[in-house]
Amino acid sequence: MNRFLPTRLSAALLAAALLGFGLTTAHAQTPADTTPPTVTEPSQQEQATPPPAKRRNRFRIGPEVGLYLPTSSKARSEFGSSALSLGIGLGSINKISKRGQTTLDLQVIYQSKGDNHLFLAPLGVGYRKAISQNSSTTTYLGATADIYFIDLRSGRYDVHSGVRTAFGGSVLAGVNFSENGYFEARYLIVSRIKGFDLSGVNLTAGYRF
Repeated sequence: MNRFLPTRLSAALLAAALLGFGLTTAHAQTPADTTPPTVTEPSQQEQATPPPAKRRNRFRIGPEVGLYLPTSSKARSEFGSSALSLGIGLGSINKISKRGQTTLDLQVIYQSKGDNHLFLAPLGVGYRKAISQNSSTTTYLGATADIYFIDLRSGRYDVHSGVRTAFGGSVLAGVNFSENGYFEARYLIVSRIKGFDLSGVNLTAGYRF
């Protein structure tokens, strides 16, 4: 019986090999799945929602108009009851946050009356803090600390031209209209110079195109 064992084992191995070959051939002949992948169509909401617009940075410029009203009767008598200033503003209106921000403070005021004239230019640091905000306006309060560059001429009081310096500051309140415009009112506090108290109210408005 042992002499038939190799023959039976060989036959079993041959049958297994033939079975494996047949399965491999059948799998190879199975046609490949040609169903295209499913494409998900965007929903109506996604189709209707446009992509967010990119913000365009552009150079902005506009007029700045100021009105200075000295509170001292002596200053009004010598230099006039009001001084109008015209200027050009560059860049967008600064956005003011509730955390507050520090900025450079610079203005130029000039007024003449007859042979007398007044030149007043505060230069310093300003601090502004928003107290109310919505989508279109920001209301704020602030203060400044300044060195004033002053040039006065008054024949009656024998004060002649020549730039001098004085110290002071201002308290202010204002409204920003988005990045397009603003209105600000401040009270200038200026130390006396050559016998003149140049403190007063300063109103400023600006617009950007």
